[in-house]
Amino acid sequence: MLRQRQVDGIVLGSANADGNTDLLRQLTSLGVGLVMIDRDDHPDVHCDRVVTNDEEVGRLATAHLIAQGRRAIGHITGTSVVHARRRADGYRAALKAAGIRMKAEWIVRGGFKEADGYRGMKKLLSLKPGVDAVFAANDPSAIGAMKAIWDARLRVPQDIAVVGAGDIALGDLLRVPLTTVSWSREDQGKAAAELLLQRIGEDGAGAPARSRRVVIPPHLVIRRSSTDK
Repeated sequence: MLRQRQVDGIVLGSANADGNTDLLRQLTSLGVGLVMIDRDDHPDVHCDRVVTNDEEVGRLATAHLIAQGRRAIGHITGTSVVHARRRADGYRAALKAAGIRMKAEWIVRGGFKEADGYRGMKKLLSLKPGVDAVFAANDPSAIGAMKAIWDARLRVPQDIAVVGAGDIALGDLLRVPLTTVSWSREDQGKAAAELLLQRIGEDGAGAPARSRRVVIPPHLVIRRSSTDK
């Protein structure tokens, strides 16, 4: 629809990891400026991007749990998108840096929904010996994990500490407020607008020749789901 209206540029915050590569290629081939926010998939689409450092997201979350004295830390993965894989890489890197030998069963396949986190946590709860903490790939999954912990009559964080990612709205108003890794949406929006304005320029004159990337750094937001101190 936007292509038919002959827009000069598009800022795309797509939740779809695949299936639209051809459409995105068509847009860029027509000279439409394209900036993708929080999406590093579609490597064949040459466009500007604003992302966060997802490996650092996973590292920050896991290193925080280690600093709380946790040593058996599970990870509920996201979907197959590259961002989720990078968060898992950060999880592994933090364990390695702390000298903790990761067990294969600590990583369970999940997703980005509450139901995914609930199912993933149920698998982790079945382990013997069990985990004492979990990093979920995003906040909805972490919330699902906490529900599974409570259903098992365990406590958050005393029995199992939980950290998510994304800092969703109302995460601080949960029964146990959720520790998460966040990044500035305002900075993302500003960077996307600046990239797009530079790309389309004055009638396209002086537009940058190469695709550019802006990385918004993540930071830890500590709440009660990970520490009872």
